[in-house]
Amino acid sequence: MNLDRAIRLQKELARRLILEWRGGEVSLVGGADFSYDKKEELIAAVVVVMKLPGLEMVETAEAVMKIGLPYIPGFLSLRETPAFFAAFQKIKRRPDVTLLDGNGIAHPRRMGLASHAGVVLDIPTIGCAKTPFFPFRPPPPVRGAFTYFKNDAQEKVGFCLRTRTGVKPVFVSPGHRVTFLLSRKIVQECCRFRIPEPIRQAHLLSRRIFGR
Repeated sequence: MNLDRAIRLQKELARRLILEWRGGEVSLVGGADFSYDKKEELIAAVVVVMKLPGLEMVETAEAVMKIGLPYIPGFLSLRETPAFFAAFQKIKRRPDVTLLDGNGIAHPRRMGLASHAGVVLDIPTIGCAKTPFFPFRPPPPVRGAFTYFKNDAQEKVGFCLRTRTGVKPVFVSPGHRVTFLLSRKIVQECCRFRIPEPIRQAHLLSRRIFGR
């Protein structure tokens, strides 16, 4: 893996970022997550589509392929997007917004998994990560509470959001073609538990592929 070339690619994609919402009402929400079989060097991607409100499952799709790259912090999107693209192209009812288990612009080059996937496919995406890329201040321990967090240049890049009272927060950042406000709103509306339901269901389905 040529890291200099990868950095140039991320910077080029970042110049194409759009942090505006040009759609209408969000009625279909996608979610994507991944599982690995490290022994066989395989990655599985699952995409689910759910109705909003109600979170009724509409459609699922999956893809399994060989892991193309090693894990290197800051370049996870290059490892996981090929499997996501393969699964997403099978979806017949395209979601209005897709949530991915990873970061959006909360990334050193503003090109986390959600941003990378969103820019390449030119679709609205939101990143919802379990762990932070940048320092953060925890919000109050009540559902809906949030704080902003910033990158090393002190630019606002996302929210530390409490999706359930008394549970750990998640780290939400716009991916592509969404606003900060819409990102937080959609993630909160999709949460029955700590993790947004589309991502949670995609996670469960991806683990079953490898018999877990």
